[in-house]
Amino acid sequence: MSRKLGAFYILLGVALILSLSDCGKKGPPFLPRGDMSFFVTQLKGEWEDGAVVLTGRVQVLRGRKAEISDVIGCRVFHVRYAFDHAPCESCPIDYPDHRDIKGEVIVGEKFYCVVPMKNQVGVHYFEVRLIGRKGAIGPLSDRLKVEYLESHASFSL
Repeated sequence: MSRKLGAFYILLGVALILSLSDCGKKGPPFLPRGDMSFFVTQLKGEWEDGAVVLTGRVQVLRGRKAEISDVIGCRVFHVRYAFDHAPCESCPIDYPDHRDIKGEVIVGEKFYCVVPMKNQVGVHYFEVRLIGRKGAIGPLSDRLKVEYLESHASFSL
C-alpha cells in the first residue's frame, strides 16, 4: 500500500510542476486573417503637447507585393519604467498594453503617428506594428527608447 501511495504522490508532484510551468502570457483574442507585408524601420519620436509623435520609414518584406492602401492603422506598444528599474539595452521587454491607432499612418514611404500620452518621468519604450485590412498585422518595428526628464526628453534606438 505504501508503494502505491508513494507513486501517487510522485505523479501528483509531477502534474503540479507541469501545470505551474506555463508562463501565463496570452496571445491576441483573434487570429489574423491575412498577412501584412509592410513594417516600420528607423522609428523616432518627439514629445508634443501631451502626445508622442512617432515617425519612421515604411518598408516592404522582401519578395512581397503589397499596396500601401492596405494599411489602415497601427498598433503601438508602450511601457514605462522608473530610471532605477529600467531593463538593459538587449533585455527583452514585455509590453503589457497596446493601443490601436486607426486612420492614415503612412504618407509616401514615411510613417507618421500621433499617440496621446501624459509626460511621465522615466524610461519609455515603444514598438509599432502596422495593421492591414481583415486583421492582418505586420512585424514589429525597431524599439524606441525615450528617457523623459522633467526638463526635457531624449530619444534613442
